[in-house]
Amino acid sequence: MNQQETFSQSSAGMAAGAAPLKIAVGVLTYRRLDGIAKLLDVMTRQIRHPARPFHLTMVVVDNDAAGSAKATVEGFGQTGAYDLIYVVEQNQGIPFARNRALDSAPPGTDLFCFLDDDEWPVDGWLDAMLETREKNRADCVYGPVQPVYPENPPEYFIKARVFERKKNMDGQRIGYAASNNVMFDYPLIRSWNLRFEEKMRFTGGTDYLFFNQAIRRGMQIFWADKALVHDIVPANRMTWKWVLQRQYRLGNTFAVSEVLHGNLRRRIYRAAYGATRVVLGLVMLPAILISPYWGMRALTHVLRGAGMVNGILGHAYQEYKPNAAL
Repeated sequence: MNQQETFSQSSAGMAAGAAPLKIAVGVLTYRRLDGIAKLLDVMTRQIRHPARPFHLTMVVVDNDAAGSAKATVEGFGQTGAYDLIYVVEQNQGIPFARNRALDSAPPGTDLFCFLDDDEWPVDGWLDAMLETREKNRADCVYGPVQPVYPENPPEYFIKARVFERKKNMDGQRIGYAASNNVMFDYPLIRSWNLRFEEKMRFTGGTDYLFFNQAIRRGMQIFWADKALVHDIVPANRMTWKWVLQRQYRLGNTFAVSEVLHGNLRRRIYRAAYGATRVVLGLVMLPAILISPYWGMRALTHVLRGAGMVNGILGHAYQEYKPNAAL
């Protein structure tokens, strides 16, 4: 039986006379105690603008059936900066935990956010999200994620910008989002009955599919450039094996999503697009000898393209399953 505990405390600093928005921030964690502690600590310092008051609830979903994060999390239940809900999701897998987070939001939630337990936002993160939402009447707001590297990282990967994510102009409408730095209209998502695809238990990419489905239903997503989140890149990810497998998995995820929820036309398109990327990458591949950036772009084309083609043919690469391999 799943366990859930709520630690309630009035949010501090709300503007008198203004109706605060009810915001829930969902965080999944699995045996990463230092990460969840840092994130919960940083969230006690979120800046509140008098014109944009909010009542904040942190929803922590522990995907360890043993509840290993409980003692760490409940220590933040009386900070006064937010209410805190701690719940254990015994079904291992990211989509199970994400769905559990959505289901655990308190009644009356207006906006729901996702952050990862190896990230922490700047102190003005939530207000920057709210400001962009207000200016653009956005259904969803997505922000930048900046990598934080370990000491003495491999120079090639830094020059190749492997771990850097796409950036956009502040306030720009975009056609994608992920769960690592996002805020969305909670009642809207619930009205569509959108869920994270549990058939993709260990493949990753369920957030890509989730927001892609929302966009098809009409969701408008805008970029909040000031809503910065820092993301730790552990040393064990800065290897050729991890980097290349990740590129393959990303392409594979797109294809698996089409197999599960696309039609024949979209699957044919995805296979053709993947094959084209493989060819393009092979043509570009000599660049790896002279330019880390363009060399990595070539490898990205080859591996993502191969992942797409193989995904359409039935191979689902399960990155998050123990001992996963190509």
